[in-house]
Amino acid sequence: RLCGGAGADATFNGVWVPNDTALLVLAWRRHSAGSSSSEQCSTGVTDASSVGGENDWALVRKRGTGEEGWIRARNLSCVQRHEGVTRDVPHNAIVTPDPEYCQGMRIYGVGIKQDPVGGGCKRGKGVQHLVSAFWVSEMAVFIAQNFVAMQEFLRHAYTVSETHPGYDFRYLLNTGNYLFNKADVMGLRSEESRDYYLMANWLVMAAAEVDDFPFGKYTPAERRVLRERFYAKYLKPAAGPGTLAASASDHSAAATPAESREDATKLGKYAAPHARVDLLPMLAMERLSVNNELSALKYIDAEQPLREGFLLSQRTDSLKRHFEAAHSGQVDEDHIIHLCWNFMAIFHVLTVFPHQNDLIDFEELRRHAEEREGSSSTRAKGHAYIPTTSLEKIGKSGRSIAGVLKLDWNEGVVAPPRSVQQALLSLVVQDEGHRLKWYPELGGGKKLQQMLAKFSNTVEENILVTNGSDDALILICQTFLRSGLNVVAPVPTYEHFCVNAVGSGATLIRLEVSDVLDPCEDEISAAVEKHRCRVAYLVSPNNPTGVQWSEETVRRLAIQHPKTIFIVDEAYYEFGRVEPGHEEPITCARLATQLENVIVTRTFSKAFCLAAVRCGYLIAHPNTVELLRVRYNPKSVNSFAQVAACAALEEYRSYYRPYIFVINEQRERFAGQLREHGFSVKNAGAGNFVSIEVPDGKTTVWCDHLEAQDVYVRDISGRWPGHIRVSVGESMDRVLQALLDCRAASASPEGTQEE
Repeated sequence: RLCGGAGADATFNGVWVPNDTALLVLAWRRHSAGSSSSEQCSTGVTDASSVGGENDWALVRKRGTGEEGWIRARNLSCVQRHEGVTRDVPHNAIVTPDPEYCQGMRIYGVGIKQDPVGGGCKRGKGVQHLVSAFWVSEMAVFIAQNFVAMQEFLRHAYTVSETHPGYDFRYLLNTGNYLFNKADVMGLRSEESRDYYLMANWLVMAAAEVDDFPFGKYTPAERRVLRERFYAKYLKPAAGPGTLAASASDHSAAATPAESREDATKLGKYAAPHARVDLLPMLAMERLSVNNELSALKYIDAEQPLREGFLLSQRTDSLKRHFEAAHSGQVDEDHIIHLCWNFMAIFHVLTVFPHQNDLIDFEELRRHAEEREGSSSTRAKGHAYIPTTSLEKIGKSGRSIAGVLKLDWNEGVVAPPRSVQQALLSLVVQDEGHRLKWYPELGGGKKLQQMLAKFSNTVEENILVTNGSDDALILICQTFLRSGLNVVAPVPTYEHFCVNAVGSGATLIRLEVSDVLDPCEDEISAAVEKHRCRVAYLVSPNNPTGVQWSEETVRRLAIQHPKTIFIVDEAYYEFGRVEPGHEEPITCARLATQLENVIVTRTFSKAFCLAAVRCGYLIAHPNTVELLRVRYNPKSVNSFAQVAACAALEEYRSYYRPYIFVINEQRERFAGQLREHGFSVKNAGAGNFVSIEVPDGKTTVWCDHLEAQDVYVRDISGRWPGHIRVSVGESMDRVLQALLDCRAASASPEGTQEE
């Protein structure tokens, strides 16, 4: 800062001079020690090499502003600093050649020693607004999710360092460096790489808690106390969300159930995931804040990196250099905190400016190279969805369709009403067939959109008509999934969705729940949180178990995990349970219009008996619908599908509801009869099907025997070992008898020999 005059008693004139400012020297004065006498040179002196004593002063003018004032000559330098060059530039632990002061504040090492201004300016307390809130929140959630692993890291570090002092710092730093390298080779583009990255970040912060860097704010004795407190927070933790409760023994913890999250239904958007901000390594956070305070002194615009971003490769280069300096034991600056700042800044930019991620995903390149060489050809073939179909067998048999029970694809078992058939015939002959040469009405047509909105108690903005619900599922996967993201599906489930998910490049987590006939909400929630899933796929009623997902359950999940898209596949919606006091089956349609991360898909292939025309639709929040429209093909819904769907909706109450009632009644009756005869039936009370566990898993033998009697069922042992699935018709007596005959034949010696 400039003074109004020269001498020890000179006062501040209000003009600040940032570091590396070019000044014009107008004059200089030399004061003798203990004397007020001075010698003044003529104006225009530009060489400060002849002055620089303790009592030498210079009158200077700032370029541009014209502001003037006196400054100690020792603060001047004739060596101009260039960006990235520090050799031969006068400096100390901060940047100024003054050994005691930086902008009027007394300094030490990497911290600010005292507040010379007074009045509660809080100098030396750090600058917290330069710490990314995105990063703090994510680290807090990450700690809650990975607390057990962190305990193991620290338990080992603490135990060994008791007999080998300093081991914990080297162990934590080296492990953090190793995990960062794993994240780096993945280009920070996948959830897995993100987890490696955040764990590396935490390990470096833990190293900052136990190192011996001369952080002048604390004495060595005080640092030892802080080190013990840090270990105790993790190895003897107090109860808190997402962690384990402490046991009585030293440095150990006993597992206890996680806290209930029932508050999510009441708190709505204010409900938060498990987070432990209190377990962030606090000495590391303090050193980071002080480092930010010094950056605010050094740089004109210290917020620029967080506000405008940067290419990630620039920061990873810096991060690697500081790792090297820390490994070599350099203490010329706080390299550990520079590591922490780089970790924080990279995560912030990755969140706010993902397009600035210029890192190369070498793991992806390696996988592609393997596939080109054919090393993963078997795995690629495993992704293909090749369902079995009975149509070809039925056609070759020459038997009348009326005598065949096709119960393998859960289609309708009756023809659509005559009004639907007539509507299709009319389309063919309308305008002498000229309509057929034109594309269909876009987006399924205005009429169908309006009728679907009324049918689902929504508005048109919530509806997107698709070429069957399969097309809707493909569209969702293309929009929200890509390589590096995770999707979870409780199994057994509709297998074609799994193919779509894997085809998008995402990683599919097949969640084997403890009870396939129960929604298992807690297990789904835990899987979503553990794998940070972008999409969760729920079928309601589920094919092939009949499990349904209530609006309340899905609401809790969606609110608790707002970054996850919850697909509720309601292909069998019309065959769902009807809760007391309600007219329509259980559905999440209303919820999908309220929350942007819930999407419901439906089809006309099941209850409406229109599988041949391929028509479906999805229900979602208008904002979500707009996101999906980016990849949506508005010509995908053909004219036959539009006409048939509109005609069918007009017949819903008069024709389809009675049919659905009969199917639901027959399902319960058929399942009860099977159980009375000792069959193991798997159905949670919904859908137009039941699944049966075949004794000894002889599903192929049973299906062949049933086909010989013109009864075609689905062998689902590939996704649910030992099971077959039977679609339910208006009468199941013939099917029951065929199953009894099949069991008897399979149990006979001849049946065994035939197998």
